[in-house]
Amino acid sequence: MMNSKIYGKLAVTNLKNNKKSYIPYILASAFSVMMYFIMDNLYRNRSLVEKGSLLAIMLSYAAAVILIFSIIFLFYINSFLIKRRKKELGIYNILGMGKGHLGKMLFLESVITTVASIIGGILAGILLSKLVYLILLKILHMGGKIEYRISLASTGMTTILFGAIFILIFLYNLLQMKLSNPIELLRGGNTGEREPKTKWIMTIIGILCLAGGYSIALITKEPMAALGKFFIAVILVIIGTYALFMAGSIAFLKMLRNKKSYYYKTRHFTAVSGMIYRMKQNAVGLANICILSTMVLVMVAMTVSLYGGLNDVIVTRFPYEAQITSSGINQKEEGQIEEIIKNMTKKNHTVTTSQIRFHVGRFTTVYNNKTKQLDMMAAGDYSNSNAVDLVMIPLSDYNQTEGKNVKLKENEVLLYHRNHKRTHKKSDTEALKNKKVIQLNSISYKVVDELDRLERV
Repeated sequence: MMNSKIYGKLAVTNLKNNKKSYIPYILASAFSVMMYFIMDNLYRNRSLVEKGSLLAIMLSYAAAVILIFSIIFLFYINSFLIKRRKKELGIYNILGMGKGHLGKMLFLESVITTVASIIGGILAGILLSKLVYLILLKILHMGGKIEYRISLASTGMTTILFGAIFILIFLYNLLQMKLSNPIELLRGGNTGEREPKTKWIMTIIGILCLAGGYSIALITKEPMAALGKFFIAVILVIIGTYALFMAGSIAFLKMLRNKKSYYYKTRHFTAVSGMIYRMKQNAVGLANICILSTMVLVMVAMTVSLYGGLNDVIVTRFPYEAQITSSGINQKEEGQIEEIIKNMTKKNHTVTTSQIRFHVGRFTTVYNNKTKQLDMMAAGDYSNSNAVDLVMIPLSDYNQTEGKNVKLKENEVLLYHRNHKRTHKKSDTEALKNKKVIQLNSISYKVVDELDRLERV
């Protein structure tokens, strides 16, 4: 019976002897831990991110995608490590160590690498999350008013999730060793590549997943709907990419090999036959590179576009230097506001180049398919996806701001909606299009004309 202390000594010795392989593995693992911790820590910072907000949803999606990618990435790196160490494990087995003893040694090695990766990743995350936090504040123009926090919940969640990943990796290594005999272990690092089988089912799944993911991205137009479907599209694209690299590439190369007019040429023969044998080993690595490159390009393009177009968004949403909104006032109070504006412009030596004044009645409504009318929604109720923001402007104000001289009879209206040229299914504002009469809480309004545009309102 072997002394229990010897397992620890062997584990430390093995890690030292294989440091050229294990140091990159630990660094890659720590980097994955760090990235997940930073995203999860930002997500849990309630002074920065409100629960249920757009930023919170995006950060939660980012953390989930990082976790999924880390699982695939760490298993991929581990497969190289265990293959290189099979000969070493085979020698130990021949020298008298049973597979139970080898399992204990591998367990201690896994504990050391796991602890080093998780602690190193979390410490690096604590150091760098402050920098990421400041960059996020700079992008959002929040200044330094938001408190920076290290979440204990993020530390615990990161430890639990990546601890579970490393346990699965250890069980995979243990299974690999259990299924191999000493001779196979000795020859494991030198075993030649077998020709991979054509997996048509995986190929078809890859094509469907990739097509589905990009279809969601192209078809979905509404911002809120796109946000809800974003995570599904990302998962489909990741699954499709891995499936096509692992099975689709082999199926495609075998199709080329079966095409004799193409295959039996000097240049094609060597290249195609060599790639068939090597794609099984390199497919996951190529898929990782592809996904990482796509993520970087998408994030850089999106960030630059949003940040570069920030001024355009401000100009579009706020076309004037100043805006004064009042509610529940009478005509006398309106005159007082006008007088205050004149005095303020005179006092500050400014000139009013353009001024617009109009009265607005704003209602949140929902189109009722049964009654074919617009029903008023309760205040604060935004659960219905077919909600319509209905804005009413007096005809006199419309004529004044737009420079028109339109006349309407009682209960007659002019209709304008921003999505005038929408083509998808009939819902929300689309329900108003080409309607001759609008029913609002049982009151009928005759639509005299549909406006293509509003110049100033």
